[in-house]
Amino acid sequence: MPDHPEHSQDRLLQLIAQCALKDQNAFKTLYQLTSAKLFGVALRILKQEARAEEALQEACLKIWRNAADYSSQRGRPMTWLINIVRNQSLDMLRASASRQEDAHTEWVDDMEDQFSHGGDAENSEELERLLQCMERLSEDQQQCLLMVYHQGYTAAEVSAQGKWPLGTVKTWVRRGLDSIRECLKI
Repeated sequence: MPDHPEHSQDRLLQLIAQCALKDQNAFKTLYQLTSAKLFGVALRILKQEARAEEALQEACLKIWRNAADYSSQRGRPMTWLINIVRNQSLDMLRASASRQEDAHTEWVDDMEDQFSHGGDAENSEELERLLQCMERLSEDQQQCLLMVYHQGYTAAEVSAQGKWPLGTVKTWVRRGLDSIRECLKI
């Protein structure tokens, strides 16, 4: 890519216009010129290389499909590309958070079903105590426990998904269980 910013911008404009015409070589060149910077944007948001690569791949598909919608009057070409990657990365973060929240809700529902089966007041009280004990833990610690004991993830999988160090996950799980046992006086 030429060093002069105007030439760079002009080159990107030309490549996006060619992509709008479904020129695969232009798309390849556009990718080669911008992917390092775009990957950096995704990585800063997602904090994991694999997820950043996935976000970049999805964003590239959107760039390819929507190149005809680009208008230089709405912004510079690199800004447009960065916004697509940024939005894709944020969508992935939101989806991940939503899945984690759904898992927590599902766990609470499952526990309520197990404890309230038959309308046993004692079981209902036990559930309430367990939920109160869980609420004493940090949100991250709760998430780790739910992923390991409710969803069946390994500590390594929780570490990778939650972008936490493996040792931290193991500590949170161990201390979380200790805290719940102490809270419940088991």
